Amino acid sequence: MKSLFTFLLTAITIGNFAQTINGSIFIDNVTRTYIIHLPASYTASAQYPLVFNLHGYTSDASQQMLYTQMNATADSNNFIVVYPNGVSNYWNAFNYGANDIKFIDSLIEKLSRDYSIDRSSVYSCGMSNGGFMSYSLACHLSNKIAAIASVTGSLSAWDLQHCAIEHKMPVMQIHGTADPIVNYQTGGINAGQGNFTGMSIETCLQFWKDTNDCLPISDTINILDINTTDSSTAQLIRFRNCADNSEVYFYKILNGGHTWPSGLIDIGNGNTNRDFNASTEIWNFFKRHKLNTQTGIRTTIQDESFIKISPNPFTDKLKTNTSDPVENISIFNTIGNIVYAGKEQEINTSRWPSGIYFANIKTTNSLLKVKILKP
Repeated sequence: MKSLFTFLLTAITIGNFAQTINGSIFIDNVTRTYIIHLPASYTASAQYPLVFNLHGYTSDASQQMLYTQMNATADSNNFIVVYPNGVSNYWNAFNYGANDIKFIDSLIEKLSRDYSIDRSSVYSCGMSNGGFMSYSLACHLSNKIAAIASVTGSLSAWDLQHCAIEHKMPVMQIHGTADPIVNYQTGGINAGQGNFTGMSIETCLQFWKDTNDCLPISDTINILDINTTDSSTAQLIRFRNCADNSEVYFYKILNGGHTWPSGLIDIGNGNTNRDFNASTEIWNFFKRHKLNTQTGIRTTIQDESFIKISPNPFTDKLKTNTSDPVENISIFNTIGNIVYAGKEQEINTSRWPSGIYFANIKTTNSLLKVKILKP
């Protein structure tokens, strides 16, 4: 597979090379390398968000750049993306090896000197071992990182015990239920060389829900199955009622493998879901969150496309707010009886008994399913 990536890398256009630069920095007596891609619109007179995209174990920056195709997302959305290289193709998210926290910390400072970086919008994402490392950055570099995303990675046992965030951390997890490398149920890692300890995906998500003081209220969006031949489907489960406007997003890939959704090629580690583009959705998540570099407090930006029902919990009324026209709203009680059907923007709930309800809101472009509570 490495030879295939090498061949594909030579096919990158000259126009792309004009914006893609190799760099290095000397850390702890080791020359650390990286690739930086500037969007086509880059000018020193403007400031740009910075996204780190970290490769998996045994992979490298060039392969990660090619596989995830995040350069195209950066060009379309005007952010800078950097692909660092781990020492020996490995990231130290397990307290074993190079000081990669120091590397990324120093790299942020170097890039801020060399380029026009918006320091309130620095993010990290990664594949597999790179996902583990992104969680490490969330734990140990939260004064500089606004949000993170992990694809096929998880939280290491080391970080579970030693996480020391300075602010609530928005996180996105993307994971397949049939991942053969980082097991969905156990977090066990089968990387061909040695075993490292990771958390199950549910344990990882629960850690961040607890850390962010999220209410046990979520909504689930079934991603439209636009590719019926990829042997997988996807759900987006969102925990949005969290402290300081933090959020926990989970793209659950049913029958998905150890792969990057809509990655350039099928890499042979199980099914690659192609119903959504991971690089695009990671950026859509990141751009909602900014870090106040003076106070460490984040701000959250409203989705361009959204469905919302509030307040939750509610008392005498519910309000819906959507970016697209509403086709239907159905609300059920816990025994399955419909208590409301219609599409009013404001719903009178004053006579509803206390309890848990389930709301389905269908718009012209999406469907939201959410559990709501009347105390």
